[in-house]
Amino acid sequence: MDDGVADDGAIAADVVDLLAALVRIDSGNVRLGGPGNSVLAELLACRLEESGFDVRTIGEDALQPSVIAIRRGTGGGRTLLINGHLDTVPVSGSAGDGLEPRVEAGRLHGRGSYDMKSGIAAAVVAAERAESTAGDVILTLVADEEFGSTGTEDVLRALRHEAIDGGVVVEPTDLQLTVAHRGFAWFRLEVQGRAAHGSQPELGVDAIAGTVHLLDAVRALGDTLAGRSAHPLLGFSTVRVSTIEGGTDAATIADHCTVTLERRTLPGETPHAVRAELESVLASAAERLGVTWLLEELVSRSALDTAPGPLEDAVSRAFTAVMGEAPVRRGDPWWTDAGLIAEAGIPVLVLGAAGGGAHAADEWVDIESVASLTAVLQRLVADFCGAKMEGDEELP
Repeated sequence: MDDGVADDGAIAADVVDLLAALVRIDSGNVRLGGPGNSVLAELLACRLEESGFDVRTIGEDALQPSVIAIRRGTGGGRTLLINGHLDTVPVSGSAGDGLEPRVEAGRLHGRGSYDMKSGIAAAVVAAERAESTAGDVILTLVADEEFGSTGTEDVLRALRHEAIDGGVVVEPTDLQLTVAHRGFAWFRLEVQGRAAHGSQPELGVDAIAGTVHLLDAVRALGDTLAGRSAHPLLGFSTVRVSTIEGGTDAATIADHCTVTLERRTLPGETPHAVRAELESVLASAAERLGVTWLLEELVSRSALDTAPGPLEDAVSRAFTAVMGEAPVRRGDPWWTDAGLIAEAGIPVLVLGAAGGGAHAADEWVDIESVASLTAVLQRLVADFCGAKMEGDEELP
């Protein structure tokens, strides 16, 4: 067809067949006890190579490879990156064995069907079916999103010399358009006291009691965050206690206590500023307690806040053509690999299928939404990867 979009019925059949095949492959994250995603990566790499893409597989862990598939354009157009993760949480705990796709009442059930093999299937079929374009189409099918996001970090390093004009992450969004999401930082707080017999607490320094007072200060920081200006789509930033462990036995004054803290951040809150604020709060409280403490940053990821521009315009046109109305714009409280793509200087949005049960026993995806997502992505490729329009901002 002259708009670069194939018959909707053919799209639906193709994408559902591929999705079912993907669900049948256990790709549970290795670091969560699964077998890894190497079998799934090989299947998709072979398929895309047969479809004419330039394909390479990368990653230091043979059990957790990521796939980069590029279809080069004729020249002079914009380059679109479509990203999705191959790994899932473990199959254990799923209804049935979790690997046999079950279709009921317009839903396909099975581990990863919603999060996010539906997005992978839609991206692959859309990219395969799109007509030749001026710009390049890059699929990055990545490992390890469910644990450390090393897959997206790997592919961004591998693509650092590519001029990428926009990206879409196909995490499930119930066919709404995510333009912003929170970031996060995890910290380990180590509090040291001095051990003594429980009958003589005056001879020791109770690390647990000291930690309680420090956490009072952390709770007060939470109140401070809630009193600041809210983001229009994301609300307020937060801080909370994730885990706590301390002491050795019932008869001994605790000489140590360890706490894990989670800070959910808003656009504009830098990792340095977030840590500095938390350290200031803890230092002020600890000064009165006689305990020593150490704060260690475990991981930090920036928030996403994509400004309107050519990418969102193209997504909206494609979505409206398929769905008959513009997409709902939203912000999400959780984090996705889109945050890493944005950090690399690439405008990025999140758009995925509708469903439910992510990480739960009964995971499912709405089949019609997967077909619609595929059609939207196919139109997006045809639109965005056409000739670069006058006035488009050049990336550095």
